[in-house]
Order: sequence, then structure tokens, then C-alpha cells
Amino acid sequence: MSRYSRQIIHEQIGPAGQEKLGAACVTLIGCGALGTVIANTLARAGVGFLRIVDRDFVELNNLQRQVLFDETDVTNGTPKAVAAANKLTTVNSEIIIEPVVADANAGNIEQLCEGANLILDGTDNFETRLSHQRCRRETPNSLGLRRLRQYRRHGDAHPSRRDTCLRCIFDEPPPPRHARRAIPPAFSRRLSISWPAFNRWKP
Repeated sequence: MSRYSRQIIHEQIGPAGQEKLGAACVTLIGCGALGTVIANTLARAGVGFLRIVDRDFVELNNLQRQVLFDETDVTNGTPKAVAAANKLTTVNSEIIIEPVVADANAGNIEQLCEGANLILDGTDNFETRLSHQRCRRETPNSLGLRRLRQYRRHGDAHPSRRDTCLRCIFDEPPPPRHARRAIPPAFSRRLSISWPAFNRWKP
């Protein structure tokens, strides 16, 4: 495990924690500014199976903030999920990465999350987020990773069975004018996963 030696030395992870990561199946919904950072972190950390779901294709204006894409992806019109998987496979060939080019919604969210020990939310719209939150409430072992503050994106992990979710507050998406205000452009990204919370999850 020399690849992961720098994180195994941390007492909170250790060999047992690394084995848990290697056995994990994670579904990531959304691969934009926040999602690319999450996917990059998970792949480098050694998550054994990573499913990346996104409906969009790489565009030139994505390159300013979405860290897994380049101009070749724009020229080729590559789907974001596929481009991310291609890039991350060159980073860590020891894990399995499944790209899914699809619009996550209420009709397919359970299928997209099938077999996942962990469901992460990297989306930027309320419709998809509410669908994910419904699945999250019905999945005992899942963590919701979401939060946007001003022009910074924060990811905070909380065990779903002990936490409220977006659907506990909003049954329906807000009007479009309010939704646009609630999800501003991202100029910087910060991902913070609480290991004690993550450690309570059992694959």
C-alpha cells in the first residue's frame, strides 16, 4: 500500500481504514466544479469503486474551475463523466471508475445509487438535489455531501440517519429566480469530510 502510505500513517485511518476505502462503492452525482474535486480526492484516496453520474458535456467555460477537464475534452465534445473517468484512470489504475452519462432524477436515482455504500452530492440544481435527498433518506448508510456558501463551495459529510436533509425543509424546488440566487458561480472550492462521521459508516 505504498501508494497510500501518507494517509495510512494517520491514526484515524490506518491500514483498516484504507481497506475500508478499497472495499467501498461510492456514487457521485454531479461532476462540475465541486464534483471534480470530490472525484479527484476519492480516486487518489483509493476508493475501490467510483460511479460518476453527470448529464453534461465539457465546455470551454468549464475549464476555469472544473479541475479534471482540458481543451481536448472540449474539442472532442466529451461527456463530463467520461472525461473525468479517463483522467482519473491515469491517476489511479487500481480502482474501478464507472462513468454514467445520465440526468439523475426521481425516476432513476435509486438505480444510479444501487449498490453504493456512500452517495455524494456534487450537483448545482435543486431538482437533482431533491431527488438525491429522497434516495439519501431511504438509504441507511449514506452521506450527503453538500453546501454552498457565497462564492465558496463546502462539502460537509453527515450520516443520513442522524441528520436532516434538504427535503426535510423543501418538498418542491423553489422558483427558478430564487434557485439561481441560491447557487452562485464557484470561484474556489473546499472539500472537508469529517473522518469521525465517515468512520461510523460500515460498508
